[in-house]
Amino acid sequence: MKRALFLTSLLFTPFAFAQNPIETRVNFTPSEIRLLQDLSSIKLELDREQEALALREKLVDLAESRLDVKITRLEDLESQIGALLKNLSEKEEAELLSLAKIYEQMKPAAAASVMERMDNRIVFDVFKRMNRKSVAKIMEKISSAKGRIISEMLAEKSDLPSFE
Repeated sequence: MKRALFLTSLLFTPFAFAQNPIETRVNFTPSEIRLLQDLSSIKLELDREQEALALREKLVDLAESRLDVKITRLEDLESQIGALLKNLSEKEEAELLSLAKIYEQMKPAAAASVMERMDNRIVFDVFKRMNRKSVAKIMEKISSAKGRIISEMLAEKSDLPSFE
């Protein structure tokens, strides 16, 4: 019983040998010595693993903080891009309104002649901003092929998606 208590104290008291010098003279069997050596090596292994885990935890914390910084930067960039797109969209809208007013003031045949050579998307965007009477007069003068395409686009109201 005394030997079992001593073995238990060895396992749970790191300085058992220094505190109890008399009890260190107990004779251990070879299997007890192997058991103590195995336990000691297991303890060393566990200590190393604990240190490795602590290091990994520090690395994860560092990576998380770096990731947080990058996320913050990306959010800032996203808001800047959103503001730029809004400004661009407002500027583009103003230019399209201005262009629509110009074509409304032109003679329908002259406007149709210019629009024949324009991209369909631009014609569509300009027509959306013009009054219906002016659009109708210009559509009378546009070729039937282009008129059909623009009419289909107007019927579908295929706007580009907004980025808001």
